Amino acid sequence: MIEEIKEVARPSVVSFKKEDFAKLIINDLSSSKSGRKFLKKYKQSEVREIIENYKDEKNQEKLREISLLIWAKSPQYQRLLKHFAGMATFAHVVPPIKEIRKMNKTKVMKQYVEIGELVKLMNLRHEMTKVLSVAFREDIFYGYIHKEGTKSFHIQQMPFEICKLSSVEDGVLNYSIDMSSFEKNEDQLYKWADEIQYKYREWKVLKEKNPKISKWVELDAKNTICIKVNEEMLEIFPPFAGVFDSVFDIEGFKELRKDKEKLGNYMVLTQKLPMRTDSDNNNDFLIDKDFMMFFHNQASDVVPENVGVITSPMEIDPITFKENKADNDGVGKATRDFWEGTGVSQLLFSSDNNSSAGLAMSIKSDEEIVFQLLTQIERWLNRYLKSQFKDLMFNVSILPVTRFNQGEMYKMYLENAQYGVPVKNHLSATVGLDPIEVMNMSFLENDLLKMHEEWIPLQSSHTMSDSVSVNDSNQSGDEGRPKKDDTDIADETSRDRDKPN
Repeated sequence: MIEEIKEVARPSVVSFKKEDFAKLIINDLSSSKSGRKFLKKYKQSEVREIIENYKDEKNQEKLREISLLIWAKSPQYQRLLKHFAGMATFAHVVPPIKEIRKMNKTKVMKQYVEIGELVKLMNLRHEMTKVLSVAFREDIFYGYIHKEGTKSFHIQQMPFEICKLSSVEDGVLNYSIDMSSFEKNEDQLYKWADEIQYKYREWKVLKEKNPKISKWVELDAKNTICIKVNEEMLEIFPPFAGVFDSVFDIEGFKELRKDKEKLGNYMVLTQKLPMRTDSDNNNDFLIDKDFMMFFHNQASDVVPENVGVITSPMEIDPITFKENKADNDGVGKATRDFWEGTGVSQLLFSSDNNSSAGLAMSIKSDEEIVFQLLTQIERWLNRYLKSQFKDLMFNVSILPVTRFNQGEMYKMYLENAQYGVPVKNHLSATVGLDPIEVMNMSFLENDLLKMHEEWIPLQSSHTMSDSVSVNDSNQSGDEGRPKKDDTDIADETSRDRDKPN
């Protein structure tokens, strides 16, 4: 009897657990970060909420801190603040405020020279530019005046945390300081001004008698300066806090662009595991786990870091990470939104210049903001002069001259001076001369060096005689009528000028 042939059963089914496939991930492509922050301490949503509740004193302190952090991290925000803070030239004159024709000439001249020397010592361009840099960043500047006779003048920035607005005098803001802040560091008190040391000791004695006494003590107005951009409101609110959101958007789009570029360089290779077609068992592979891992590791070892390897029994469609649209960059859009939010023309900081005339008119709007602050500084300066001179006969007038309109203002004063208007000092101020410099340089050049007698003017249409022929004058390089200023021409003409030759 023929023995019945029995089917030899396979010893085991070649199947894998899901944990075995989980170990095959070589490169994790899901590197997106949730809750991305531009500032470590604040999220974009938190900044929005702080701005909405700016009347809370704690939020005012946070807004100032956020402004400082953004200033340190955002080049757009930094350039915006420098644009406004560095715009003014602080050209100034010292006009009389009293009838000086009947006064003693020696006395009048003496005070004019003293005021001129004092203002020169102040170095307004340097000191006030620093003041405006802080004011535009934090909305307010608290300063203390250090003056040593006729040798030095310095404005010390006082810490925001210990200062508080307290009064207005002659239209100028005054502030108080928190005396309790010195209690823990009395050994460092000597570093502060004599007035602060004296008032702290006085306050400490009063506190021992009355523990409920206010910790705020106002400093002498003659020793302080306080400049606030948003002068119409008491709350501290950085003038460009409205664009904080746009700064977050710019940084967010930059991160997204980096992620897109990173994903665009990725590639995925797939290896399909062979399965038995004649088996009734699920997950029955033709090769075992060790053999599969050998080929998987072989592929993984030779591909670059940005190429992923997937080993799977299933069909996998091609995976690409390319962008669907060519123009999908939100950084440029967010940057444009930033400048639109500030009210400042992006043409100032971009080569995408469409119209010189339009840019000039945009700058005019920016200048108006700075002129308001120049008025504040002028009022403070004249109040300071009152404290230095008993019978004050002069004031300081800061002219509305910026680095952008300097040529225009010079032309205006020159035309007025030609008709006899007494603006020679104004004309000199627009080119950067202080009143004391104008007086001394005039004496030096005319009386001592006699430069007006030694110097021979260059030949021009104003100095040439009538005997010079028209042809000769044309050979001097005269190309006809001078070009108009950008502010006097139409946009079409401006665009034609801006076109490359």
